[in-house]
Amino acid sequence: MFPASSLLILNILGLALAAVVSDKIGRRRSFSIFSVPMMANYIVLYFAWDMPTFMLSRLLAGIGTGGLFALKLCITSEYADPKTRAMFLNMISTLGPAIGSAVAHALGIALHWRTVALLGILTTLSGIILPFFWEESPHWLASKGKFEECEQAFRKLHGSTPNTEAELSLLLKVEKTKLQKAKETNSMRTLKKLMIACKKKYFWELMLLGVFISAFLTAAGKLAFITLAVTIIQEITGSHDNIFVFTMVVDICVIIGAAASCLLIKKLSMRSMLFTTGIIGIIVLVSLSACLYFKTDSVYFQWVNVGLLSFYFFIVKSGPYPVLESLLGEIYPIELKVHFFFFSGIVYMSSLSLIVLLLPTMVAAMGYHGLFLTNASIMCVSLGYIWLRLPETKGRTLQEIEIFFKTKNFHEIDEVLGNKEIKALI
Repeated sequence: MFPASSLLILNILGLALAAVVSDKIGRRRSFSIFSVPMMANYIVLYFAWDMPTFMLSRLLAGIGTGGLFALKLCITSEYADPKTRAMFLNMISTLGPAIGSAVAHALGIALHWRTVALLGILTTLSGIILPFFWEESPHWLASKGKFEECEQAFRKLHGSTPNTEAELSLLLKVEKTKLQKAKETNSMRTLKKLMIACKKKYFWELMLLGVFISAFLTAAGKLAFITLAVTIIQEITGSHDNIFVFTMVVDICVIIGAAASCLLIKKLSMRSMLFTTGIIGIIVLVSLSACLYFKTDSVYFQWVNVGLLSFYFFIVKSGPYPVLESLLGEIYPIELKVHFFFFSGIVYMSSLSLIVLLLPTMVAAMGYHGLFLTNASIMCVSLGYIWLRLPETKGRTLQEIEIFFKTKNFHEIDEVLGNKEIKALI
């Protein structure tokens, strides 16, 4: 379990480097830079024969995946318009990984792992090349005071319509206000901005919200399942003969759930989608826990367990995961967004690595039925806190969401700029 958990621990290093690099050189080039260690990881893994080489592969993969985790959420949220942002964030953080995970599970069972590593080299190459054809993030350009470049990039990405021009005007007004405030308080440097932010109430409220979002995502078990899918399914079914079929059934349900979320996210509000599917997911997980507690050795019972596990991942992939990962790309202020990812990522990646590392010990102590019941309890508590603190963000610009968390209201920008007391909060 240590190599699997070590990757997650090393993700924190990637998050820290992404915060520094993307703040200095922008989002576009940073994505290419962090795709390089991912490709190097597969090259090293393909030729690896001893433990030091395998650990070098883990180091490179940790840096790459940690950096790309933050950048994919950051870039997607900043490039998409408010009406389609949630859907695109869902596709990039949920549907894409679901398909990739299913393909990886199938290839891992059917092919030698070195052949799988060789295929990984080809996929990561696209992450290096494609950003050269992108525009830079208008939000990053505005946060750095490059307002003319921001306008050009924004219009190339979104065109020029009354709605997009209003969104651009809002972006420029907010960022010019923050830039003026930074000059007045001598806080142009990122470190100074972080120090000031740490003294603000909104900073700690966002951090706490991020902790509960991370707790739900960790307890829901996505990464633990991706990393240890075959082992988990073998142990909850007690079967080795049908493991390929069982794994593919679960993975197909994961993909269908992720695809369904793209439709749901267009029809429902974010809060309705999150809390409805979240509650259903918790009920299914408790039901699976009960079935495992009263287990039998029949083939019929194996399929009941696989069916419940498949339905559970269908539910969490169709609602809680896409919504919560989308929120991570929306709720943090632009100028410090990747730094917020780093701070919340410490909690997220540390908890994930502990789960993967301690999973055999926890299963030995309480069984899978006890583990799933514990996870359901954590999910329930986390969902309750998120219910109390989370506004509806669908259709809101990133500036409107930022103003809400700083002022506790969706103020009109003219009201914010005209009221010195509210203006000081942003």
